[in-house]
Amino acid sequence: MPSVQGLSKAQANYRKAENPKFSCGECKFMFPRLSIGGCRYVRGVIHNSDICDEFKPRRSQP
Repeated sequence: MPSVQGLSKAQANYRKAENPKFSCGECKFMFPRLSIGGCRYVRGVIHNSDICDEFKPRRSQP
């Protein structure tokens, strides 16, 4: 597990998501959950339509 904002976008393989269901906007590490925000592990501005290798889905609501 990387340190808090310890990864550059290149290290995290940050890129455009091919599937919106697997994108930063659906990841538990993105905050706030808007079109542009931040990430717990990746430095810089994060777009909800992108993805990186640290992606973990939010828990689904029952």
